[in-house]
Amino acid sequence: MTTTEELSIGTMVRFDLEPEKSFQRLREFGLHCCQLAAPPDEYLYGSTGRRNTRNLLNALEEYGITITSLFISFPGQDWNDWKNGIGLVPPETRAERIVRACRSADWARELGIVQIASHVGAIPENPGNPVYVGFVKAMRGLCRLLEANGQILAYETGQESAAVLEMAVNDIGIDNQRINFDPANLVMYGQDDPMELVKKLGRLVVHVHCKDGCRSQIEGKLGREVRLGDGETGFRELFCELYRQGYRGPLTIEREIGAGAELRADIKHAVDLLESLKTEMKQA
Repeated sequence: MTTTEELSIGTMVRFDLEPEKSFQRLREFGLHCCQLAAPPDEYLYGSTGRRNTRNLLNALEEYGITITSLFISFPGQDWNDWKNGIGLVPPETRAERIVRACRSADWARELGIVQIASHVGAIPENPGNPVYVGFVKAMRGLCRLLEANGQILAYETGQESAAVLEMAVNDIGIDNQRINFDPANLVMYGQDDPMELVKKLGRLVVHVHCKDGCRSQIEGKLGREVRLGDGETGFRELFCELYRQGYRGPLTIEREIGAGAELRADIKHAVDLLESLKTEMKQA
């Protein structure tokens, strides 16, 4: 269920709609791949999960959709306290979330999905912090399980600087660690200029979230997401630099607003922009 097409454009598909409806919308935009996000218990466990998974596979075949990556999320995350309430960093919820991550990865393996992406949380900056030490140990175990599955872990960018992410990758020390690059998150969470990460860690990028955003003018407050190309990420320059470095992986459009005319228009705009950038780079 993976794709080898260069710079394949898709969207993130969640389970808030029946998969068939999401896949039908993808095809209406002329797209044929997606990053599947946050499979619920009704797909992961038991006879119901097996039945729903078979139906999912049938729908993928019917609509000709390829899954480029599985994005793992965790129930009960507190996005209002993103420094302490999300991902695998918080010690209080780490064990149960590691279990879910492992089950999700095994489920993805059954579907032939190699890339496993996730927000792991706000990694502490101090390597001597006991939370950091425990996080590294847990991530080492998770990465080894993925390695045994023939899978890679792609860190969703945003909550930490490029330097902290690089430190964690080095300390975990497993070769299957990569990056799911979301430039808007870096801007919206008030972290590095996205270009700094691309120049420092672009070699590790295996998936790109095509999303844009603006920084908040209030310290500690999350910035706002905007239409691709209208924000402060410098997306065109990022695309060109990644292409120059040899990136040819998936381009997943992520636009986190409610369904409706604006969402459809923004996705169409993003598809057109990405196709234009692809043509420009190939002709350069």
